[in-house]
Amino acid sequence: MLKKPPSKRILGISLRSQRLGFAIIEGSVELVHWGMIYYEKNQDARISAASKRVAVLLERFVPSVLAIERSKTEKAHSPENLELLYRTIRREASRSSVPMFMFTRIKVREAFQDFGVGSKDEIMALLGRMFPELQPNLPPKRRLWEPEHFSVPMFDAIALAVACWRRDCFQE
Repeated sequence: MLKKPPSKRILGISLRSQRLGFAIIEGSVELVHWGMIYYEKNQDARISAASKRVAVLLERFVPSVLAIERSKTEKAHSPENLELLYRTIRREASRSSVPMFMFTRIKVREAFQDFGVGSKDEIMALLGRMFPELQPNLPPKRRLWEPEHFSVPMFDAIALAVACWRRDCFQE
């Protein structure tokens, strides 16, 4: 007999051109699972890999909602257009009957204002305190001239899931 999933389980996804970060939280903000998924630069292989892996996450964890960040600047400045990846994830969520919530970076930061943090580095540090198991993966503070640390999309996905929980996406 299948175990009924918790009524409040959130899958957060943060996209980049060659990887995506994901996180599952449930209940009163318990971090269940998190990680990174890497895929090739080739557009068709990337779409196929992302679609299969998101479908597996949806099937395995049966989230109540999916939270994803949608950034206009990311779309404009990305070397490869992420629009197909967004559509692919939307299609997979729809197939699984999982509502999808789009968050802007500003809305994510607003969700953390009560904690007195606002920058991406401050949010990641707070997440490291909230979930001690993340400490080994906490990226160093980024300097302006440095590229983004490889684990940042994972922390962005966790932040999205927490923002969705704080916004109570289940009521909408």
